[in-house]
Amino acid sequence: MSPPVLLWSATLPAFSDMRKALLYVGATCLVLLLGLVVAAEYFSHRDRRFTGQVVDALPRNIAGWTRRDIPVADSKAGNMNVQGILNFSQSAQALYVRGETSILVYAAYWEPGKVSVVDAGSHNPDSCWVNNGCIRTERKYAVTAQVGGRPLLPYEYGQYLVPSGGRQNVAFWHLVNGQPNRYEEQSAGWRDGLVGRLERLPLLWKDIRTYGLNQKSEQMFIRLSSNLPVDQILADPMNREFLQALQGLGVFSDREWK
Repeated sequence: MSPPVLLWSATLPAFSDMRKALLYVGATCLVLLLGLVVAAEYFSHRDRRFTGQVVDALPRNIAGWTRRDIPVADSKAGNMNVQGILNFSQSAQALYVRGETSILVYAAYWEPGKVSVVDAGSHNPDSCWVNNGCIRTERKYAVTAQVGGRPLLPYEYGQYLVPSGGRQNVAFWHLVNGQPNRYEEQSAGWRDGLVGRLERLPLLWKDIRTYGLNQKSEQMFIRLSSNLPVDQILADPMNREFLQALQGLGVFSDREWK
């Protein structure tokens, strides 16, 4: 009976060496990750391009349109954004109505050093709305369009059925240092909690490749939601003055934040 005992004893060093190797690899990865976080904070730029107030950048006194300010936290759309902590520096929301056309404009701003790109970008309709009962029926990425010959920055488009009934057509921009963050690699929204953070890890590496170590850049999120298709709103000359008035939010390629 001694050979089996000798064989078992011979395997113990190999198992111990493997465990040590795994611990070493894990510790090395942890050190590298911590170093990356520290470096990101150290190299983070604090330059601020948007120096105004978000509420003042929303259109005012547009002929033919009525405006009603809606507190973000008290509105239905605001309740759809309760997933996680938004932690924005500023936010504003207003409903605009002209005849049968209604457009809800929501904007949130994060000053440099406030949140990471992946955290701010996870609070979009694909995540917040869908995780709160909406059903996404259509999605397009990086859509190009013009308003009166002026090119818009590429926007994200989605169509959503809301729990209370009806359909919302949505265009949104997530601007990082004034340029749109890309969402082609996000085929669906992110879940909340630890599971969602694990799901977003590949997106974090994409953001590092795109934006470098500075993951807490200046950011703006702009969302237009309407009862009408977005392309119909953009094509209607009657909406041109209203859309042009959104330039203070930085959605036009020839206009930077002010």
